[in-house]
This record gives sequence, C-alpha cells and structure tokens, in this order.
Amino acid sequence: MKKMLMLLLVVAFAISAFSSFYVRPYFNTIKENGQDYLTYSITGVFENTNFGIGLGLNAYQTEIGGSLYYGKPGMEQSTDVLNGLTINLLKLRVGPLYFRYGMSFPKTMGLGMLMYNYTNNYQNALDLGLITPVANVEIHAPYSLDSIMPFSYSQTAHLYYGILRTKLGFINIETFAGKTMPKNDVNPLREDVLGSVSAYIGGNALRLGGEAGYINSSFDSTSVTGYGAGVGGILNLGIITVKALPVVYQMPYYKLGFVNADYEKNLDDSTKYNELLSYNTTRLGGIGELGINLGNLLSAKARLNYDLTTEFEVKNPELNGSLYAKIPSDQFPLIIVGKYYKPMTTLSELKNLLDENTSAEVSVGYPISNGLFMLYTKYYDNTNNEFKDKIEFSVIAEF
Repeated sequence: MKKMLMLLLVVAFAISAFSSFYVRPYFNTIKENGQDYLTYSITGVFENTNFGIGLGLNAYQTEIGGSLYYGKPGMEQSTDVLNGLTINLLKLRVGPLYFRYGMSFPKTMGLGMLMYNYTNNYQNALDLGLITPVANVEIHAPYSLDSIMPFSYSQTAHLYYGILRTKLGFINIETFAGKTMPKNDVNPLREDVLGSVSAYIGGNALRLGGEAGYINSSFDSTSVTGYGAGVGGILNLGIITVKALPVVYQMPYYKLGFVNADYEKNLDDSTKYNELLSYNTTRLGGIGELGINLGNLLSAKARLNYDLTTEFEVKNPELNGSLYAKIPSDQFPLIIVGKYYKPMTTLSELKNLLDENTSAEVSVGYPISNGLFMLYTKYYDNTNNEFKDKIEFSVIAEF
C-alpha cells in the first residue's frame, strides 16, 4: 500500500513539472435505485493543452449528518479513506486522436430536433474521438472509475451514442446515433434506438437547412417507431441570434427534443417511461429559439417547441430558458445563472408561469476554482407552490 501511495506521489510530481495545477472540489445530490445520496469530491488537476489528469477523493452520505463513506454510491460501504481514491479526469490528445474521461456536460445536436441539452447530472463518462480535416468522430460511453483501491468502476447512464460531423462540399452535416443499454445490470423500463441528421449551408451570419430524427422505443411487449423532419435556419445578428425550425413534420410516436435533461430519469420513472404513447397522431410543429450574447458578460436563451394539429392548434408546447451573467469586477467576480422549464398542454397555460409542472431557479455564484462555484440558489418548489433557498457547490460551464 505504501509503495502504491509513493508511486502516485511520484507520478503527480512528474506531471506537475509540465502542467498547470488547480484543485476542484465538488458537491452533488444524486438518486440511485430509489435512494438519495449526498456526494462529495475533491480533485487535484494537472492539465495542459494535450494532457490532463485529475487525482481525486470521493465520498458520500445517505443523509445529512449521517456516516461518511468513501467511494461512490453503489460500492460496498467503507470508512477506509483509501477506498475513495480515484481518477476524476484523464485526457490525452495524440495527433488526430483524443481521449477524455471526466464530467459530462449538456449536449445538443443541431437545433434540438432529437437531442436538446441532454445530460446525466454531470456524472463522469468516457469520450473517444477522431479529428481530421475531413470529419470529426465522437463515441460516448457512460462509465465512471469509482475507486483505485480496490479497483472499481460503474456505468453512470443508460445511453451510449456516437456523433459524426463532416462537410460535403458546402453542406455541413451532423449525424447522431444512440442506444440504451442496461446500467450496472439493471434494465431501463424502456429500450430506445435513436438517430438524427442535420444538414446546413451558409456562413456565420445565415445558415439554412434541415434536420430529421428517428425514435424506436420498446416497452411492455410493445414497440413504437416515430419519425420527424423539419426545415429552418440560424440567423446571427451578433448580439442577437435566432434559431428556428418553423416547419416540422412528426409522424406518430415522435417527440421534439426527446433526448433532454430528463431523459435518463424518465427511463426509470414508472409514470414517464411510456410517454410516447400520448404522441400517437401525425402532427406538424415547430422550434424557435432567441439568444442574446454579450461576449463573456451575458448569455440568455429562450426556446419554445410545440406541436400543431391539422387544425393548426398549438399542442404540447415546452418553454425552456437559461441565463448566464458575469459581473465584471475583480473584487466581486460574481455570476448569475438561471434556468426555467415549463411543459404545457396548450399555450393558454403561459398565463401562469409557475405551476406544478414548472421547474425554475436562479443562483448567485462565487468562483472557488476552475469552473466550480459556491451558489446561493432560489428555486421554485412546485409541490408546495413556494420559493425556497439552498447553498450548493456546482460546476458551471459558460454557454
């Protein structure tokens, strides 16, 4: 054991000779198999352009003030600090190849015809990539190294996916393919096979094109398949950016932005896993997004996607909003972040911006280290119809 610790110290010293160093603490709350956990992590990161490694210590509790266990939820409960030693970041770039293991951030494909802001609660994942002048390829595998001693790893999400970005003449093409798999030998309530492709022409000011998506879901001895396609574009006016797919055609069992921030949670939710059954008609629809950007000082976005019946009645609208603002002060380098999500059945529900379906919060944050902030958050409790306070640590990525 002493030899192992000595080896880790030698490796850390050698890496520090040619890398920048920073410490990243992290706090999160997660749910695994119906159990809530408080998770803690502190990682010392050595990083340069082509290489990075983060040596970390992970711990968790099952309740506030309860016993502290080292490692990650799902491991055998241990009070031995050595069981919490792990690697929380590892990246390597060699020529056109790159390898990255670490915290995953929200992902959107195209304008979000199929995948919009998908994330898995910022847990670790593995990304393998190939970057060439012709194409960029990325393969995403949701695995996490939980402990070095003993060696232990786990799966952090159900969804595996691959992305191909390329250019055919003057057409920019982005292709996505994904499939759900059992997570740590536990099957999701629904199995999905997913795919999308987007193609756009134009430059920085104006891009025109379209997107198409495919969903195949199997659950309860039932299999449904849906297709969707839309045309639109992106208009960049500098401070203001407008993105829109104003004409969208959806066959039965297709849902706009199906792979979203709640995707992983819905796979194991007995009330949400079969939501596609309520989208059993042919529909039109649309996606519209307005963005305001002032460099690194302000980024705000509002997105509305909706279905249209054959009588052109708006159905199933969803409103998403996000905010990132930075106060330009060396003495008080605060940030303000916010997010809002409201699924509806009709647009008339916009009269009440806060209800039992609304998720909303705004936070004021102070930087602790690279990308990590201590946040004071006001969030809306949609069960009790009131705003509540909390203080948390969180990783914040600029939009």
